[in-house]
Amino acid sequence: MTAHRYLCLDFGLTATKAVVFDAAGVEIASALGDTPVVAEGEASTVDMEAAWALAARLVREVLSRSEDAGPSPLAGVGVSGHGGGLYPVDVEGRPVGPASTSMDARARSLVESWAAEGRSAYALTHHHPWAGQLLPQARLLRDRARDHYDRTRWALGAKDWLVLRLTGVASADRTDASNNGLVDLATGAYAPAIYERFGVPELPAKLARVQESAAVVGRVSARAAAETGLIEGTPVVAGMVDVVACAVGSGALDARSASLIAGTWNINSAFDHRLVNAPASVKTSFGPDAGRFAYVESSATSAGNLAWLLAWAEELVGAPPGGRAALYDRLNAGVARVAPGASGLAYLPFIHRAHLAPGVDAAFLGMRAEHGAFHLARAVYEGVAFAHRAHLELLEAGGLRRERAVLSGGAAHSPVWCQIFADVLGRPVETCDAAQAGARGIAMAIAVGIGLRASYAEAAAAMVRPGRCYAPDPIRAATYLQYYARFREAAARLGGPAPPLRL
Repeated sequence: MTAHRYLCLDFGLTATKAVVFDAAGVEIASALGDTPVVAEGEASTVDMEAAWALAARLVREVLSRSEDAGPSPLAGVGVSGHGGGLYPVDVEGRPVGPASTSMDARARSLVESWAAEGRSAYALTHHHPWAGQLLPQARLLRDRARDHYDRTRWALGAKDWLVLRLTGVASADRTDASNNGLVDLATGAYAPAIYERFGVPELPAKLARVQESAAVVGRVSARAAAETGLIEGTPVVAGMVDVVACAVGSGALDARSASLIAGTWNINSAFDHRLVNAPASVKTSFGPDAGRFAYVESSATSAGNLAWLLAWAEELVGAPPGGRAALYDRLNAGVARVAPGASGLAYLPFIHRAHLAPGVDAAFLGMRAEHGAFHLARAVYEGVAFAHRAHLELLEAGGLRRERAVLSGGAAHSPVWCQIFADVLGRPVETCDAAQAGARGIAMAIAVGIGLRASYAEAAAAMVRPGRCYAPDPIRAATYLQYYARFREAAARLGGPAPPLRL
């Protein structure tokens, strides 16, 4: 069993990655390229053929690199991808036009009109429609380009486009379909009532059958083998939406663990066997297998704030000697010397507005002459951690309290930031041992799908190892409760009402 390897594609909005893992969940090789997203005004689109060409090139690269580590059979292939978006193809499997990504806002006025009219399928889907989802984007395509809509045989998600090119089979999985608000969570079916309420009763005929994430939906075709270097006939699984894949790959599968991603986005998720009535901001979807639901609270309020601050500083003074890596080392050392609370300086991490604090923009509060660069940085670290706590509290309001957090993303590489997370959250924070947790989640799905592992729990036991654990310091945790209350109060004063404070 240990001879087998898994090839995982991660089709993200920023980057597309190809990663090879061994049967123990250890990364053997990886390759990365920029996803060909074009943003113009409210539009965010992808040239689908260019996206496939990039994926095929990355597969060839990673296969070459993994061979350098020694020959070994490839047991299977899988794909994760960004949620939302519409990737339309015709009856021949060719793109009808550019895909719309989850960042495409052209359907915003349509979604707002539905809300004003009281149109909702929330009781069935546990989702209020948002502009980046497949359903409103499909309705907009029908309204604005009926010929393109009528030519669309399959309305796919991002990962499903790559699976189609790998196998020639149109597929969908339970995590992506439910994340798009396309299915009745009580039955797992494309319920007609959902589509009738939003004026697209014909759309289910354009949607592929929903399957479990580990289901083998096809095999690498001769055409795909020629384009990628894969062996024809290699099994391909349905895959997962990237957020769920990351939670699976980080091992946060049980009822005591939450998965936190601290990157550009602040993503906090938990699995549960219950279908709970969570706050409306919580995105509820299916987990990768039967009997598991995924709950996600998110906003663009995480480590992207630090990247923004550093980009601003570099524009002013130039890139530092040694590059960003050396700068992060110096930054973490300086932040560690600043006491919790940053000498009264607070930061609201809303460079992109968020439902945590309606109408509030980013701001430093309480800045005085005594504050230096490391005070600002410490305030950013703390403000980001506070935002993650606010999201976790919304999950807790739905009965989804978790005792430990598994942290991945850029912030997880900073020991001082990880400790701040533990102290702010008041619970142990464990880092993920894999740099590509989402890709490893797909490797685990492949292992389950081809029968090498009986369940995700068994796959996690074999493929996930504990990272470094940070325990909260009781004194700092108590201090941070006060700073967190100040953070929430400031956000509430500057904007709309904040979610309930839970201490």
